[in-house]
Amino acid sequence: MSTLTKVSDFERTTRNLRWLYVVALLTFPHVAPQIYVLAFLIPALILFNLSRYWPAALKSPVYASPILILAVDSVFIGLLISLVGTTNTPYTAFLLFLVTAATYKYGLRGAIVVGSLQTIWLFVILKFPLFPAVALPPVQNLLVSGFDLLALGILVERLTHSDRLQREELERLGRENAAERSRLLTLVNSIQDAVFLVDSRGNVIQYNEMAASLAGRSYQLASKPFAEVLPLRSRTSPSDGTVKLLEGNASPQRRRDLIYMAEHGVVYDLEIQVTPVALGTHKASDFVIVCRDITKERNLDEQRKEFISVASHELRTPLTIMEAALSTALIDSAKLPKDTITLLQQVHRNTVFLSGIIKDLSLLSTAENDNLPIELKEVNAQPLLAQLVKDFAVQAKQRGLGLNSYIVANTPAIISTEHHIYEILQNYVNNALKYTSDGFITVTASPATNGGILFSVKDTGVGISPSDQQRLFTKFFRAEDYRTRKTGGTGLGLYLCQELAQRINARVWCQSKLNEGSTFYLEVPPFSQLSRDNTEVTKAQVSALVKEL
Repeated sequence: MSTLTKVSDFERTTRNLRWLYVVALLTFPHVAPQIYVLAFLIPALILFNLSRYWPAALKSPVYASPILILAVDSVFIGLLISLVGTTNTPYTAFLLFLVTAATYKYGLRGAIVVGSLQTIWLFVILKFPLFPAVALPPVQNLLVSGFDLLALGILVERLTHSDRLQREELERLGRENAAERSRLLTLVNSIQDAVFLVDSRGNVIQYNEMAASLAGRSYQLASKPFAEVLPLRSRTSPSDGTVKLLEGNASPQRRRDLIYMAEHGVVYDLEIQVTPVALGTHKASDFVIVCRDITKERNLDEQRKEFISVASHELRTPLTIMEAALSTALIDSAKLPKDTITLLQQVHRNTVFLSGIIKDLSLLSTAENDNLPIELKEVNAQPLLAQLVKDFAVQAKQRGLGLNSYIVANTPAIISTEHHIYEILQNYVNNALKYTSDGFITVTASPATNGGILFSVKDTGVGISPSDQQRLFTKFFRAEDYRTRKTGGTGLGLYLCQELAQRINARVWCQSKLNEGSTFYLEVPPFSQLSRDNTEVTKAQVSALVKEL
């Protein structure tokens, strides 16, 4: 409850009690000299009470002070008791009301201070009486006692008003929270993924029905360690032991390389999404772990990869033969009719295009199956870029484009797989040639912030919209710009670049503006740990490199 609400309740309470004081004073016997004091006291009390309704007066810090109210009321009550000349009167109950109001406003400290002042005030009044004692008739005593009961009821009602409203509000919120919790549990239980709520120590707090079904435990999972409830292992290295998802991690993470070996012998491929739960301004201490069964999806993916691998392998040979035969026919085409030569050229051009698609599919299959050849060695930017410019020089000249390379001073050598790097840069340059009608293409190598090499391919082509940039490196994506649709392609090139970059712990990204060209980047670390490609071969090559160095 805020201070403003307390002051408001306190103000309303004292005003209501003060009106009862006025009524009580009107019941006082008409005896002299008390009657003359009452003639002054009653109007003064009425005027003071009316002034408490005046907003302009209440803006004054002194006039609106609760201490002032308590002091004035103490004086009024003291004078009333002084008129009677004894404490043996129902009017003394007003002192109790005043102490109660002070206690409500200031707590025990207010009760002690106001009670002590009232005791001193009563001692002074009774020790030095100003008026002769007056005995109230029984009817008046009964009437004042009735006022006391009424005042007590008003006092209790006003002082408990805010607390009662607050209690009712808490009860309402409690009912709403219970209903919201029930709806939330129903929603979570209807999710087809296993959902766990885990604390900072890794113990399960809550879980849904799918989580219990996945874990296959007959006992309650709450308070059990998540690593015990769902022991996860890496798909690539299942013998390395249980994967600890939450160890030293306070940021969201998503993994698709985990497997869970259930008690009944079934192995599940899982996609795990870990999301920290922010608790106010404190650091996240709880985590939501969503486990999705992707076993069927992975099996279908494996079948798709196998199909692509077999199809691309089987198609490569006949396409190569067709391309060679058409090339031979075109070389010795002087005796052929012009229309026949045109048809052969169209067939040859489309055969070459189809061969490129098969090559991309074959490379995609090889990359996704982690079967790319590995050859860790020292890679220098100068011979790499020189070979790149040489390979694309003829195409650039045919399109009327400038193609050059630039190497920034102090660009270091790195330990990596040159084949991966070259494939990525080759794809960058090939795209730049496709989507640049005039201008130039510049391939640059410079020192990277991580100690490796930052490669970039800059063109003066059509550029890429911000919305398309977000999806550039996804599979089968092609920009919506009509100018890019004029050229053929599978939409796999940049996806392959990202796949290759991941295998050497490199980063790929793009910066572009429409009609101002694009710059594609490749940042390679000083040493590429090829953790996903032929682990044992990599270890052997690393050992050999260490010995050479």
